[in-house]
Amino acid sequence: MNKFCKLLAIRELKQEFAKRRTKLYRVAYSWCHSPTLADDLVQETMLKAFKNVESLKNQATLDTWLYRILSNNWHDYLRVQGRNTELFDMSDDDSMEHSELYQQSQIVARVRSTVAQLPMPLREVVSLADFAGFSYVDIADILEIPIGTVMSRLYRARQILKEQLLDLAGEQRIPIKLMRVK
Repeated sequence: MNKFCKLLAIRELKQEFAKRRTKLYRVAYSWCHSPTLADDLVQETMLKAFKNVESLKNQATLDTWLYRILSNNWHDYLRVQGRNTELFDMSDDDSMEHSELYQQSQIVARVRSTVAQLPMPLREVVSLADFAGFSYVDIADILEIPIGTVMSRLYRARQILKEQLLDLAGEQRIPIKLMRVK
């Protein structure tokens, strides 16, 4: 009977991991801008999480725990490879007219370029806050930094993005609406 209960728990855990895979992939992709690398990072995250599931004390903190593992995997990769570039992929599934779609693609390209120019610590915080929707406390836990550092990095990143995107809008005469993406 004990083995049966353990198998059920393992199956439930696999389902919980599968629910979070897409969101983990999006954040990983925003950090590395490589589909294969993002998939590898998520796969490694899932593998490490499954191997070390006994270290998870509270299932309510599963998201924070998984993103901390992802963050550690990303930093390990950077340490080994010595690379420090990344972009964020943003897509819009709404149906639009051709001109609106073209304008949207131009804006997305500018946002990608601007996010890619941010220093790594700022990009991580922006990705977790604005793209993955984590709270400041969760981001502090994931990145293992003080909450004040999260707030200041997020503020600086948003200010830089705002200034650069508004400068680009002025040069290109393309209206850019800044909004928080969740």
